[in-house]
Amino acid sequence: MITAIAAPAVAAAGCTSSAGAPAAARTSRFFTDHEAAVVEAATARIAPGPADDPAEAGHPGAREADVTGYIDTTLSMFTQPGTPKVFAGGPWSNRHTSGPDLMAMFLSIDPVTKIAWEKRISGWQRQYRAGIASLDKLAGGDFTKVSAAKQDTILAKASVSTFLSLLFEHTIEGLYSNPEYGGNRNLAGWMDIKYPGDSQPRGYTADEVSRSDGPDPVDKSPIVTEALKFLGAV
Repeated sequence: MITAIAAPAVAAAGCTSSAGAPAAARTSRFFTDHEAAVVEAATARIAPGPADDPAEAGHPGAREADVTGYIDTTLSMFTQPGTPKVFAGGPWSNRHTSGPDLMAMFLSIDPVTKIAWEKRISGWQRQYRAGIASLDKLAGGDFTKVSAAKQDTILAKASVSTFLSLLFEHTIEGLYSNPEYGGNRNLAGWMDIKYPGDSQPRGYTADEVSRSDGPDPVDKSPIVTEALKFLGAV
């Protein structure tokens, strides 16, 4: 439903990160408590945080960004009161200004678009119900009760590859889309990749526009360096 950074998707009024903290208790709209736990465990294997992998210390993952909350919000958008969270309003949020969060004022959708989205969401709902059941079955009853290594093995199985593809897509969206859509809690995903987020109405100063974002790790790769040298010599 969404594209990262500008997805269809609840706003943090500030940039205080809770990276490293477990997801706060939530009331699910579509998932049962168990289904939400399975989705949280699975997305944490796709995008692990410090609680899932010591190597990720200082880097938030799916749990910290509340990716499960994002997915649950997406799957329940047509069963909740108010405008479905398909197209965020605008032209900006309140992250760089005072006043209401205009991005959280979702736009109304026309009847044809509504039908198309309802059909898409209905299909995703069926995929999640079936996919979660498959993960549990492959785990011998409860996906959340097996080790992380076993969870990785299950997620790599061909029989759940279609569901994994959908889950991966929604995990990335939940990490990096506008927080108005329910994920990227406290801007955890944006802060981790040093993305300043929507800059309007503040905009950028001339210095910010001209200043480098820092060294490009790709350019430091010996293979890339040699390729660039070769291409420069051709």
